[in-house]
Amino acid sequence: MKNIVIALLAIICLFVAEPVQAQSAETIWIAASTTSFKTGETVIVTVNAAATSPVQGFTFQIKYDPACLKPVNASSSVPGMNGLSLPQITGLVDASFASTTPQSTNGVLAEVRFVTLGACQTNITLESAALVIKNESGFAAPLPGVTIGEKTIAFAVSAEKGTSQDAPLLGTPLPLGAEPASTTAASLPTGTVVVLSIIGVFILIGIFILIRILRGDGGNQ
Repeated sequence: MKNIVIALLAIICLFVAEPVQAQSAETIWIAASTTSFKTGETVIVTVNAAATSPVQGFTFQIKYDPACLKPVNASSSVPGMNGLSLPQITGLVDASFASTTPQSTNGVLAEVRFVTLGACQTNITLESAALVIKNESGFAAPLPGVTIGEKTIAFAVSAEKGTSQDAPLLGTPLPLGAEPASTTAASLPTGTVVVLSIIGVFILIGIFILIRILRGDGGNQ
């Protein structure tokens, strides 16, 4: 039943989201201040964006090796951006954030925190990312023309024991603990997961807008 509801919502969003005119100079990339760690230390990866247009949401997926890294949480310092809880699959961080009003996104979009599990040489990869805006018809739509910059970072983790860092979070943390993957979830290709993530942002923004419209109508009666 849950899968049917998700499918219906996906169809509705695909029909109401109209294309917007192409933009330029929009880029998303990942970065880390250091790439060498001890076992048990905290790895902080930033998701960054340079955008000329204010956005009302964003989503990203980061691939990692679960034998080397354990995702903890993601957070955003962009004002008004609230995290959308999504099912997590082992080996893939899937995070989405949305706001009811347009926000500037020049700089750090979000931080993703991992804990190192043991000695290893590993990479993390930004599999996909998207910025969400409100189009001319008032519907949520992905911003076209967004390019992916730096997408892979290599990390070296030693067997020496370290301690996790308790650096302040950018905003309210979004938990990223992986859930046991069902047969259906495990069979979903990455592209499908990405689309469902973006649709989740559309739905959240749509709900916020609908609530504001209803509140406005109630105040005019």
